[in-house]
Amino acid sequence: MAASDRSLSLLGLFTLERPEWTAEEVMSALDVSIATAYRYLSALEEAGLIATTRPGRYGLGPAIIQLDRQLQLTDPLLGAARPVMADLATYAPPGSVVLLCRPVGDRVLCIHQATTIGTPPAVSYERGRPMPLLYGATSKILLAYYAPRRLKTLFDTHAREIERAGLGATLEAFRAKMVEWRKAGSLVTRGEVDAGSVGIAAPILDPDRLGLGSVSYVVSNKTEDRTITRLAALAVAGAREIEGSLRGG
Repeated sequence: MAASDRSLSLLGLFTLERPEWTAEEVMSALDVSIATAYRYLSALEEAGLIATTRPGRYGLGPAIIQLDRQLQLTDPLLGAARPVMADLATYAPPGSVVLLCRPVGDRVLCIHQATTIGTPPAVSYERGRPMPLLYGATSKILLAYYAPRRLKTLFDTHAREIERAGLGATLEAFRAKMVEWRKAGSLVTRGEVDAGSVGIAAPILDPDRLGLGSVSYVVSNKTEDRTITRLAALAVAGAREIEGSLRGG
């Protein structure tokens, strides 16, 4: 791995559970020399991506906020999805949420929410919070559109977790489940992520028909089945509208 790649991988060490690191801890975590650890830290500190929080300790830096603002203002997917999501929210029961999510490695990130009238539910898919790929309609519909090679790599790495999630004990069964979801075009799950909630998701596809993102409703589990069916169709229509906007259609 190139030095610049290792330097950037240092950012992945900073989590909610462990927001601060010392050079010695970085040295151990990345298996590098102390001089290399300091060099990585210095490069990221100069870029504003990390900052000294107290003597000898580092946390994320202010440039992260700048990059987030730039993303909010310039990301094509966000720009295309915001008005569609606002419209989708008008059709949902009071107290519902519409989510826009993207895959990031083996996780899923919510990047935008639109709420209906009424008090929205507490959803685990908070903006910027990494979420599991194997649970919940919002995540699973993205998994269904992974490239075949990526699905194989995922299965080879996480076979036990995939079987435990009920997605197949073999690669063939896992792939068959993905084909089933793609044919359906949308996905509904009940209580897999948040108890008392139903997830209703549709994929946003790139020109190669890979999952660029997902748009989903989170509604109460008291919502009638016919309403859930209607919202699934609306989510699919919204996803197609977002795709058309991204392609200039």
